Amino acid sequence: MPRPSRWPELVRAAGEEFREHGYDNATLESIGARVGILKGSVYNYVGSKEELLLAVVEQPARALLAELDRLRADTGSSVAVRLRELIRTQVRIFADYHPAAFVYLQHVGKVRSPAFAQFAEMDRRYISAVESLLAEGVANREFSFAGPPPLAARAIVGMLDWMQHWFVPQDPQADAQLADQLFALALGGLFAAGGVHGLATGGRPTVPVRD
Repeated sequence: MPRPSRWPELVRAAGEEFREHGYDNATLESIGARVGILKGSVYNYVGSKEELLLAVVEQPARALLAELDRLRADTGSSVAVRLRELIRTQVRIFADYHPAAFVYLQHVGKVRSPAFAQFAEMDRRYISAVESLLAEGVANREFSFAGPPPLAARAIVGMLDWMQHWFVPQDPQADAQLADQLFALALGGLFAAGGVHGLATGGRPTVPVRD
């Protein structure tokens, strides 16, 4: 009987190795050791370490874009509801594809290879979708904040990307609760920043400010 493929284990091990030691310091030998196979056996699956990195990061990137396309097609929900779902989705993917999703954030932009050019376009699609969502919220007066939607979009995406430095997946309920707490922080800023901006620039606030 043919032996079962070790590919899923190998991809998982590669993600853990890249996350813990960095792409440059990881070796095919150390990755193979995590699943109990020799370096020579790793070459039965891939021709290089770069191919393994591609396999690690491709799944979370495509999963996020698929969910993003689904949210963009949801025109029946308010912008706030869709933003909440976007943040929930991001946290869920960080958990479901841990640590691969964080390997993506750490390393993809540093790899200069034609095979990774697709991810730059994926990143543009992602930030463009968040910008469009926030612009819609401003247009229909759900949100009021100082500055253009691209600024707010980058602030929210930056908040989520920073999770790579502290997030450890728990159970689905705890992760969902965390996502809603992050959403509340983002939504509070989107509601109040327009008024607070007046105070910051020397004018009078248009929202109550407590001592």
